[in-house]
Amino acid sequence: MAAIAPIAEERGFSYIGGHPMAGKERGGFTASAEDLYVGASMILTPDKRTDMRLLETLKAFFLDLGFAGLTFSTPEEHDRIIAFTSQLAHIVSSAYVKSPEAQKRRGFSAGSFQDMTRVARLDEDMWTELFLDDEDFLTAELEELIGHLTDYRNALRAKDTQRLHDLLKEGRELKATAGGN
Repeated sequence: MAAIAPIAEERGFSYIGGHPMAGKERGGFTASAEDLYVGASMILTPDKRTDMRLLETLKAFFLDLGFAGLTFSTPEEHDRIIAFTSQLAHIVSSAYVKSPEAQKRRGFSAGSFQDMTRVARLDEDMWTELFLDDEDFLTAELEELIGHLTDYRNALRAKDTQRLHDLLKEGRELKATAGGN
């Protein structure tokens, strides 16, 4: 957005970055769905020059498409939060299915495996570009996750029942406050 804003101003038009929080692990016309945006959130990244009337017009437009609501943020906040809510999940899913056990799981898996692996069916060209564009925030999230995984591994290796219990309880409680399904 930083590169586009001066061009927009120079040429006399408004530019507002947007990111629909809806998608599928597959792209193209055959993966399209008319209800893709129904109930989803739309993120807009206006700047200080943005006309509030334009935001009201955009709000009406996106609500008419079926979006549940709009979220406004700075481009930096968007990139930082998306590194956690989306990009990290794709990396974790991709890494998770690399276990040799993934190929042996038939008959031994249900919803948990499906939930963890759905987004591993990604478009590697697109996600490589997205990850590299956001590498600073994404590597920070990876470091955070690695630290938490290390805590679980250490509790397991030490057979520390109380520590493992506390880690799991903390995760459950944090999930309850984070929301989502």
